[in-house]
Amino acid sequence: MMRALLQILQVAVLARLLAPADYGLMAMVTVVLGFAALFADPGINSAYVQRQGVTVEQRSALFWLNILLSTSVTVFVIVTSPLFASFFGDARLAPLMMLSASTFVLNALGQQVRMSAEKELNFRPVVLLEITAALLGFVLSVLAALGGWGVYSLVVSGIATALTSTVLAWIFLARGWRPLWRLRLGDVRPFIGFGGALVSNNIINQINSTVDVFFGGRSLAAAQLGFYSVPRNLTLQIQSTVNPIITRVGFPLIAQVQFDIARVKAIYLKTMNMTASTNAPLYLVVAFFAPELIAILLGTSWNQSAELLRVLALWGALRSTGNPIGSLARGMGRPDLELKWNLGLLLVMPPVMWIGAQSGAMGLAWALLILQMALFIPAWYVLVRPLCQAGLVEYSISALKPFLLAVVAVAPSFWVAMRFDGPAVRFAVGLALTAPIYLAISFKGNRDWFEAMRNLVGHRRKLNQASLT
Repeated sequence: MMRALLQILQVAVLARLLAPADYGLMAMVTVVLGFAALFADPGINSAYVQRQGVTVEQRSALFWLNILLSTSVTVFVIVTSPLFASFFGDARLAPLMMLSASTFVLNALGQQVRMSAEKELNFRPVVLLEITAALLGFVLSVLAALGGWGVYSLVVSGIATALTSTVLAWIFLARGWRPLWRLRLGDVRPFIGFGGALVSNNIINQINSTVDVFFGGRSLAAAQLGFYSVPRNLTLQIQSTVNPIITRVGFPLIAQVQFDIARVKAIYLKTMNMTASTNAPLYLVVAFFAPELIAILLGTSWNQSAELLRVLALWGALRSTGNPIGSLARGMGRPDLELKWNLGLLLVMPPVMWIGAQSGAMGLAWALLILQMALFIPAWYVLVRPLCQAGLVEYSISALKPFLLAVVAVAPSFWVAMRFDGPAVRFAVGLALTAPIYLAISFKGNRDWFEAMRNLVGHRRKLNQASLT
């Protein structure tokens, strides 16, 4: 949660110091680096965490293999960056990619140390380490922006965060461990199969999740892509903060009862309802108050992003209801079904996004929303129905009822808030009215979620009281 707030704060501050074109350039750089990152760590660290009884020799070999792959990918990006810059039609991209690629090696140097702590379920120091690194990266990026570094301020943030995270990992997490000078095929062969399967799925997911930015970088000017990419990232930030809190619980629960289809269905539908109920008011507040949020977070120079944020918030709301399907597929031991679905999307996403890009940034946003709406029933038919036998009606109610309740809560709040002057005042009034109305409506129409939230608040209050005593 703290990292998510830091990322939002960084965007809010830097958006006032940098131009939209700077964010457009970094969006194109991020697309290229996102694909390269899949090969810098092709699942070998995940395989290391998954496998028990890893020998000292195997761990050392995996460490050096990760360094070798990361270095190779870094060199590849540096060599090919002029080609990517030529493809996107902007020579400024080449040095940005070259510098940003250094984060592959910096991250690889400390990645296994961090993963070892997670393997031992020692999450607290890892989280503190990540927050510290993110905070330092944020401070340095702001200082660089104030110094007139422009888009390179964003590069500084990435490099500083990666370097700090690695240094702190070796200081606080390594516990005296040092890798042997050893890299043999026999040591790493047992881990390659797991990583290879993971990479295949990740590559497809990466294409599907970034194809809109890819075509936007090809068709739009850097400034227009910036106006699009920043609200897009803010939209995704909501579900990446909320959803894992719920879906992490759903996955192991489904795995435990995977042979009892009735219980699997009940857990899945409840998980989806909890996810949708938490996301619905957040996304609809963003959609209704998009101009106010843009003015508050990014400033008046980003006014063009307001309508884009409104459409993208609706896309993010629908998209968030699909996340529990991943927990369902993995809990039932059917990642192959998820892979087939993603392969099908690979045939649909590129042409739809290409068509949307022909109408500019707004065309891309509408293409995402329309496609997400069109996939709602096919996702049930291909994934949900065969895995847990949930019917279309109960599936639709669990996913969509929270959004209908949220509309009832947000719409009158918006009507009242528009009577006030100033974006900050309007947003504060709307939020103050929406929260109690939504809770009251949920008490009547969505009792399971209401009780879960009340229990969560009560549990946290007890923990806070215990910590004070």
